[in-house]
Amino acid sequence: MSRSRPHHWHGGPVPPTAPVVVGVVPGQPPRVVHEAAALATALGCGLVCAWVDGSRVVIGEQPDGTITTTPLDPDQDDDDRRLRAEKEMSRHLKLVLAQTDVPWLFVYTVGEAAHGLAAIAEQHDARLIAVGARRHGLAGWMTQLIGGSVAGRLVHTQTRPVVVFPPGPRGSG
Repeated sequence: MSRSRPHHWHGGPVPPTAPVVVGVVPGQPPRVVHEAAALATALGCGLVCAWVDGSRVVIGEQPDGTITTTPLDPDQDDDDRRLRAEKEMSRHLKLVLAQTDVPWLFVYTVGEAAHGLAAIAEQHDARLIAVGARRHGLAGWMTQLIGGSVAGRLVHTQTRPVVVFPPGPRGSG
Protein backbone atom coordinates (compact mmCIF):
# COMPACT_ATOMS: atom_id res chain seq x y z
CA MET A 1 0.00 0.00 0.00
CA SER A 2 1.20 3.53 -0.71
CA ARG A 3 0.08 7.08 -0.26
CA SER A 4 0.41 10.02 -2.62
CA ARG A 5 -0.60 13.68 -2.53
CA PRO A 6 -1.17 16.21 -5.30
CA HIS A 7 1.95 18.31 -5.86
CA HIS A 8 2.01 22.09 -5.55
CA TRP A 9 1.64 24.53 -8.42
CA HIS A 10 4.93 25.45 -10.09
CA GLY A 11 5.94 28.29 -12.37
CA GLY A 12 3.72 30.99 -10.92
CA PRO A 13 0.61 31.65 -8.87
CA VAL A 14 -2.37 29.33 -9.04
CA PRO A 15 -4.28 30.37 -12.18
CA PRO A 16 -7.77 31.75 -11.63
CA THR A 17 -9.26 30.08 -14.70
CA ALA A 18 -10.01 26.50 -15.65
CA PRO A 19 -6.76 24.73 -16.61
CA VAL A 20 -5.81 22.41 -19.43
CA VAL A 21 -5.38 18.84 -18.16
CA VAL A 22 -2.72 16.88 -20.05
CA GLY A 23 -2.10 13.17 -19.67
CA VAL A 24 1.54 12.32 -19.00
CA VAL A 25 3.29 8.95 -18.76
CA PRO A 26 6.90 7.95 -18.15
CA GLY A 27 8.90 7.90 -21.37
CA GLN A 28 6.45 10.14 -23.22
CA PRO A 29 8.01 12.52 -25.73
CA PRO A 30 8.25 16.06 -24.28
CA ARG A 31 6.34 17.35 -27.32
CA VAL A 32 2.98 16.51 -25.75
CA VAL A 33 3.69 18.59 -22.62
CA HIS A 34 5.23 21.41 -24.70
CA GLU A 35 2.14 21.59 -26.92
CA ALA A 36 -0.22 21.47 -23.93
CA ALA A 37 1.76 24.25 -22.20
CA ALA A 38 1.61 26.38 -25.37
CA LEU A 39 -2.14 25.81 -25.54
CA ALA A 40 -2.60 26.73 -21.86
CA THR A 41 -0.50 29.86 -22.38
CA ALA A 42 -2.58 30.87 -25.41
CA LEU A 43 -5.78 30.33 -23.41
CA GLY A 44 -4.39 32.25 -20.42
CA CYS A 45 -4.82 29.36 -18.00
CA GLY A 46 -2.75 26.86 -16.05
CA LEU A 47 -1.72 23.31 -16.85
CA VAL A 48 -2.43 20.17 -14.84
CA CYS A 49 -0.05 17.37 -15.79
CA ALA A 50 -1.81 14.15 -14.80
CA TRP A 51 -0.18 10.73 -14.60
CA VAL A 52 -2.76 7.98 -14.22
CA ASP A 53 -0.84 4.87 -13.18
CA GLY A 54 -2.71 1.88 -14.59
CA SER A 55 -0.68 -0.62 -12.58
CA ARG A 56 -2.32 0.43 -9.29
CA VAL A 57 -5.84 0.94 -7.89
CA VAL A 58 -7.21 3.36 -5.28
CA ILE A 59 -8.32 1.78 -2.02
CA GLY A 60 -8.96 5.00 -0.10
CA GLU A 61 -8.93 8.78 -0.30
CA GLN A 62 -8.45 11.39 2.44
CA PRO A 63 -10.07 14.85 2.59
CA ASP A 64 -6.67 16.49 1.90
CA GLY A 65 -6.45 14.70 -1.46
CA THR A 66 -4.07 11.97 -0.30
CA ILE A 67 -4.86 8.66 -1.96
CA THR A 68 -4.02 5.20 -0.65
CA THR A 69 -3.22 2.74 -3.42
CA THR A 70 -2.26 -0.87 -3.96
CA PRO A 71 -0.81 -2.61 -7.01
CA LEU A 72 -2.96 -4.79 -9.25
CA ASP A 73 -0.23 -7.42 -9.01
CA PRO A 74 0.55 -8.01 -5.31
CA ASP A 75 4.00 -9.35 -6.26
CA GLN A 76 4.87 -5.88 -7.62
CA ASP A 77 4.29 -3.84 -4.44
CA ASP A 78 7.48 -1.82 -4.49
CA ASP A 79 6.71 1.55 -2.90
CA ASP A 80 10.30 2.73 -3.33
CA ARG A 81 10.14 2.09 -7.10
CA ARG A 82 6.79 3.90 -7.40
CA LEU A 83 8.01 6.86 -5.34
CA ARG A 84 11.19 7.10 -7.45
CA ALA A 85 9.09 7.03 -10.63
CA GLU A 86 6.76 9.72 -9.29
CA LYS A 87 9.68 11.95 -8.24
CA GLU A 88 11.39 11.37 -11.59
CA MET A 89 8.21 12.40 -13.43
CA SER A 90 8.01 15.57 -11.33
CA ARG A 91 11.69 16.38 -12.10
CA HIS A 92 11.12 15.64 -15.79
CA LEU A 93 8.15 18.01 -15.91
CA LYS A 94 10.18 20.75 -14.19
CA LEU A 95 12.81 20.43 -16.91
CA VAL A 96 10.32 20.27 -19.78
CA LEU A 97 8.34 23.25 -18.48
CA ALA A 98 11.34 25.32 -17.28
CA GLN A 99 11.25 27.64 -20.30
CA THR A 100 7.53 28.38 -20.01
CA ASP A 101 5.69 30.84 -17.83
CA VAL A 102 2.61 28.66 -17.51
CA PRO A 103 1.69 27.77 -13.92
CA TRP A 104 1.46 23.99 -13.67
CA LEU A 105 0.59 21.22 -11.27
CA PHE A 106 1.63 17.57 -11.31
CA VAL A 107 -1.05 15.13 -10.16
CA TYR A 108 -0.45 11.40 -9.70
CA THR A 109 -3.42 9.09 -9.48
CA VAL A 110 -4.13 5.49 -10.30
CA GLY A 111 -6.59 3.44 -12.32
CA GLU A 112 -7.76 3.39 -15.92
CA ALA A 113 -6.29 6.34 -17.84
CA ALA A 114 -9.44 7.80 -19.45
CA HIS A 115 -11.42 7.54 -16.21
CA GLY A 116 -8.57 9.05 -14.18
CA LEU A 117 -8.09 11.96 -16.57
CA ALA A 118 -11.83 12.64 -16.57
CA ALA A 119 -11.89 12.65 -12.76
CA ILE A 120 -8.94 15.06 -12.57
CA ALA A 121 -10.58 17.31 -15.18
CA GLU A 122 -13.75 17.35 -13.07
CA GLN A 123 -11.82 18.12 -9.85
CA HIS A 124 -10.09 21.08 -11.48
CA ASP A 125 -13.03 22.22 -13.63
CA ALA A 126 -10.74 21.85 -16.64
CA ARG A 127 -11.34 23.72 -19.85
CA LEU A 128 -10.24 20.70 -21.87
CA ILE A 129 -8.26 17.46 -21.73
CA ALA A 130 -5.18 16.95 -23.91
CA VAL A 131 -3.45 13.66 -24.66
CA GLY A 132 -0.81 12.37 -27.02
CA ALA A 133 -1.71 10.02 -29.84
CA ARG A 134 -0.84 6.37 -29.47
CA ARG A 135 2.73 5.25 -29.94
CA HIS A 136 4.16 4.20 -33.30
CA GLY A 137 4.79 0.58 -34.08
CA LEU A 138 3.69 -2.75 -32.72
CA ALA A 139 3.36 -1.62 -29.08
CA GLY A 140 0.96 1.17 -30.07
CA TRP A 141 -0.99 -1.14 -32.35
CA MET A 142 -1.34 -3.79 -29.61
CA THR A 143 -2.53 -1.20 -27.10
CA GLN A 144 -5.12 0.01 -29.61
CA LEU A 145 -6.22 -3.54 -30.40
CA ILE A 146 -6.60 -4.66 -26.78
CA GLY A 147 -8.10 -1.65 -25.07
CA GLY A 148 -8.61 1.08 -27.61
CA SER A 149 -6.96 4.45 -27.26
CA VAL A 150 -7.29 6.75 -24.28
CA ALA A 151 -8.10 9.56 -26.72
CA GLY A 152 -10.89 7.52 -28.29
CA ARG A 153 -12.44 6.64 -24.94
CA LEU A 154 -12.26 10.27 -23.81
CA VAL A 155 -13.81 11.60 -27.01
CA HIS A 156 -16.78 9.27 -26.60
CA THR A 157 -17.35 9.87 -22.87
CA GLN A 158 -16.45 13.51 -22.17
CA THR A 159 -18.50 16.66 -22.18
CA ARG A 160 -15.25 18.65 -22.25
CA PRO A 161 -13.26 19.12 -25.45
CA VAL A 162 -10.46 16.61 -26.01
CA VAL A 163 -7.31 17.60 -27.90
CA VAL A 164 -5.07 14.89 -29.33
CA PHE A 165 -1.51 15.87 -30.18
CA PRO A 166 0.03 13.79 -32.98
CA PRO A 167 3.23 11.92 -32.16
CA GLY A 168 5.25 13.70 -34.83
CA PRO A 169 7.78 11.98 -37.06
CA ARG A 170 9.33 8.73 -35.82
CA GLY A 171 12.27 9.41 -33.56
CA SER A 172 11.19 12.97 -32.75
CA GLY A 173 10.46 14.04 -29.20
